[in-house]
Amino acid sequence: MAEIPLEALVPHAVGPVASVYLVPGARTTVLKVYPQPLDRRTYNGIEVEQAKLAGLRSAPSIVRVESLDELPDGRTGLRMEFCPQSLPDLVAVGPLPIGDVIILGQILSSVLAEAHDAGLVHGGVTPANVLERPSGQPALADFGVALRLRFPRDLMGDAAYTAPEVLRDGELSEHADVYGLGAVLYLALTGQSPFPARPGESADGVVLRVLREPPPEVSGRDVPRALSGLLMRMLAKDPEARPDAATVLREFEALLAAEPAEDDLDFDDFSEELAAARIVPVATIPAAPKPKKTKKPRTTPRKGLLIGAAAAVALVAVVPVMIQPGQDDEATVPPPAVSTPAGPTVTTSAPTPIELKPPQDKGTSVVLAWSFPKPLDQYVVFVAEQGAKTPRVAYRGPKTSATVQVSPGLKYCFQVQGTDGVAPYRSAPRSIRGATCLGGR
Repeated sequence: MAEIPLEALVPHAVGPVASVYLVPGARTTVLKVYPQPLDRRTYNGIEVEQAKLAGLRSAPSIVRVESLDELPDGRTGLRMEFCPQSLPDLVAVGPLPIGDVIILGQILSSVLAEAHDAGLVHGGVTPANVLERPSGQPALADFGVALRLRFPRDLMGDAAYTAPEVLRDGELSEHADVYGLGAVLYLALTGQSPFPARPGESADGVVLRVLREPPPEVSGRDVPRALSGLLMRMLAKDPEARPDAATVLREFEALLAAEPAEDDLDFDDFSEELAAARIVPVATIPAAPKPKKTKKPRTTPRKGLLIGAAAAVALVAVVPVMIQPGQDDEATVPPPAVSTPAGPTVTTSAPTPIELKPPQDKGTSVVLAWSFPKPLDQYVVFVAEQGAKTPRVAYRGPKTSATVQVSPGLKYCFQVQGTDGVAPYRSAPRSIRGATCLGGR
């Protein structure tokens, strides 16, 4: 167990049990610090769980513990890779496209099916544990029960995503993992939890509804019935009535195989209407308007948030801004892990007409605003973070402003790119906290 100095840590977040710090460097990592040292039983339990996870075929879709580090005050930290966004961050701009939800379900159910077959239970499948890597690929974090038994968490905060039997008696099981996955995908599909808090409702009220009421069924003309029905079975009150993770995986693979032919994929002209139709509960959904077209609903991704920055780059045909090393030790920003130190190459000769105003640094968030002489079909905001290998997409949509979550103490560069469906446009890069940006030529 290596010892890490406190001054090397940058506060990032505080959870219900542990505090999360960033460890800047050539590769930024996360250190999840628990309030007390680990006893031998917990330490051994973590080692056994992580060894089993490393042997799974789906291990690349899991955020695993890289090392156990000891702080000078005796506390223990779990070092893991840094993933810049979680599912709640992605859903904050709206429900995910149907294709992305199906792909996410296939990836996560594959992880759970293999883990369950190896005798491992996750124990806390919640939206905060579904992360997006800088590459845009999703991964499941916080796997295992050893730490959950050592440091029990207050279930009230995640009651809407927690299986009824866990709320009643704390039973962590494969059945509860399937319920958690169903609740996570429900959020991805609708933009809200299966049991969102009502105005004036206490946390106890949410718990009572989780224990007694069925979740509202997801509806909408773009939602396959098979997907909606699968989520309802995963969210069954009776653990024995839920499908196991292997069955869930097979059903998501069938949904992927039922992909419409390419000629049928053209719902983009009223995609916002389709997403809005996923409002729940069902009793409050108005009758669906007459479709503008007779084509089948799209199930393939529309360059959605979980597809990653590469898809957005393809949209506008330019490479996003990166961070350049500084000139002195204190101001140095670790360079991205790319083969050419000169930074990215821009593959278009388009001018730079998007005007990105100076970012407003709020400490844990940055407010960005930009303008363009005419409306564009879509804007994409790229964020290059100190220590990250590649930029991430922080916003995609038609608005000309966005609030981006950042970590205190790290340096950032921002660039806005857009298209009118014909030509790509981009802004000059903007930085905060002394970062030096490489925006291409």
